[in-house]
Amino acid sequence: MAQDNNRSIISMVAIVVIIGFILQVAFVYADKIDSPHKAVVEFSKAYFWLDKATMNDRLCNAQKTIDEVNIIDAYIQQATSKAGQMGFELKYMKNTIYHVKTHTLSRDDSNAIVRLTCYKKKAINPLYMTVAKLFRLNKTYHIDEKINVIKEDETWKVCGKLFDLPANPDLS
Repeated sequence: MAQDNNRSIISMVAIVVIIGFILQVAFVYADKIDSPHKAVVEFSKAYFWLDKATMNDRLCNAQKTIDEVNIIDAYIQQATSKAGQMGFELKYMKNTIYHVKTHTLSRDDSNAIVRLTCYKKKAINPLYMTVAKLFRLNKTYHIDEKINVIKEDETWKVCGKLFDLPANPDLS
């Protein structure tokens, strides 16, 4: 009797492990699928974290250069200058976003408009965030943006007026 009970427990554990493995594979596959929402969230996180490479990957080609100036480089340089004027390094200007929500306002095969709502706060390092939370030093800012997304080279990319980046007049 005890042996049957042990077999059923082992069977149940094996079934749970197999189901967990199958779900993990399904979630990994689902995360690799590109969408307008994913493009908006990845670009937004990179923008506030000052991640030049990810911003470059998720920004449309028509928007990257305006009047022969790379706007991502200009944005990073502007943030560096602003931090320097305050006596800090660039990492002081980093922010993180949380409670991120997206909603598709319109979409077709190659264009979409996505509404992004989230909150932003300083994210210099994890210790700063903890201390700032304890002593209520960190301000939180609400963000509510409508972002144009286009499909370019089979990848969704953000385009048009994005936060404080200059926009190409033909795309706005």
